[in-house]
Amino acid sequence: MNRWLFIWRKLRSEIWVRASFYALFGCVAALAAVFLTPWVPSEMADRLGGESVEAILAILASSLLAVATFSLGAMVSAYTAVSQAASPRVAALVTSDETTQKSLATFVGAFLYAVVATTAVNARYYGPEGRAVLFVTSLGVVVLVAFRLLAWINRLSSLARLSHMIEKVEDQTAEAIKLYRLSSGARPERLSGATVVSPVTGYVQNIDRQALRTIAEKLACRIEVVATTGAFVRRDEPLCRLDTQAPSDRTLSEIVTAFSLDRARTFAQDPRHGLIVLGEIAGKALSPAIHDPGTAIAVIGSGVRLFDDWSRPTEVQTEDSDDRLIEPDLDGRDLLDDLFGPLVRFGLGDLQVAVRLYKALRSLGENGSDLAPAARALANEVAVRVRTELPGPDAARFETELG
Repeated sequence: MNRWLFIWRKLRSEIWVRASFYALFGCVAALAAVFLTPWVPSEMADRLGGESVEAILAILASSLLAVATFSLGAMVSAYTAVSQAASPRVAALVTSDETTQKSLATFVGAFLYAVVATTAVNARYYGPEGRAVLFVTSLGVVVLVAFRLLAWINRLSSLARLSHMIEKVEDQTAEAIKLYRLSSGARPERLSGATVVSPVTGYVQNIDRQALRTIAEKLACRIEVVATTGAFVRRDEPLCRLDTQAPSDRTLSEIVTAFSLDRARTFAQDPRHGLIVLGEIAGKALSPAIHDPGTAIAVIGSGVRLFDDWSRPTEVQTEDSDDRLIEPDLDGRDLLDDLFGPLVRFGLGDLQVAVRLYKALRSLGENGSDLAPAARALANEVAVRVRTELPGPDAARFETELG
């Protein structure tokens, strides 16, 4: 993903960015009403330019701060509930939820709009025409607030629901798989030449592969990505290698800039992170304290859909079809272990989970993809362990279920 696009998406997921934008827009809308006064008919000014606008603004200013505070408290409660029921890594999807952000930002922006507009009215900033424009604008704000409030109430019914969070993680992982399959380079090959090292310690969150290809074309060389998305690198560990001599300091800086590193992994551009989080949800659901095999079975279904997406042939990209960029492929067994590993460790003592897991792995082992050998091997491992971990009657039923 382009570096600036990644930074913008990362900023957009922060709740304060959208709230600040809406707040600024609300302040500008309140003050800009005076510029529309030349186009206001005198009849409209006489009818709407009275004191009724002050009543609307008073209602907005007095109620929206409480609504915003309540909504923020509800979001924090959902954040805490999801962290406890699923995984702390899932909780980030609560704060980045678009409906949640738009609702909170609308409440804050409308509150500031009302405060600024009330102050301007008391300062006699508007004439009758300006008050008429402000009256119409305030009605629009009321309609927008009502719409966002209804959308927020509807979202609250699913925000902390575990099944909704599984769907969110699956969607994020599917998007990461699609981006990875479309943008990753040729593989595999080990290059010997100049090595570019990491300036900090952290996780690789994003790689601007197109920027690396452009640099490789400029240097007439190839670049081998050593630390792919999701990798944890220490300071001075290699990020990539070039099959040429050491480039200039400016070029080295451009290569390092193409790698975005931070303290935590993200769902974007990192398929394994989403698979690991789904595995964590299944593992927690199978703990003795919770014992929720239904959630584990739902995660298995998500895994089958995601691995089907992984096995689907990718579209040919003419701009990225060269071999300037070399990148290690993700190992199929690692991908399966990320998601199904907790189910193998904790779920084979439950007959329903064991049967569903074995059938899922067998189906993945028959689709002819690069994951098929690893899926068949893991299915055989599951079959062997089930016969030892399940009690006698359940082991016999397991054999019967498999036909």
